[in-house]
Amino acid sequence: MSTRLSLAAVAFAIIAVAPSPASAQPAGGWQDDAGWGSVTVSADRQHIEVCDLHDDGQAVRVEYATNYLQKWTVVDTNGARWGCGTDSTMISRITVFKLCQGRTFGTCRPSVWVSRSGYLG
Repeated sequence: MSTRLSLAAVAFAIIAVAPSPASAQPAGGWQDDAGWGSVTVSADRQHIEVCDLHDDGQAVRVEYATNYLQKWTVVDTNGARWGCGTDSTMISRITVFKLCQGRTFGTCRPSVWVSRSGYLG
């Protein structure tokens, strides 16, 4: 039990809790767009896509967590060229994500919390 609580604390500490004014449309999924990059989570909360929208030499990444308290990162490093970074979950559901600049470190937008009923802010 303490391991589970520790994992939960780590997941929440890593992902900021300030909500983003992202659009929340459960029928079509969730999205956050910063102009320099965008992220989309599918309506079933099992697929995520991050796209770099500017060929400026700086990667764009999305950090996300699931209801099984796992944290993952997906990176799109090809600039504005065709193709985006994608990932899928097998059993778990995506519960929170944030869009960031840079491959590993860099500025991040506020976290977006998602649920079956819509945006949690």
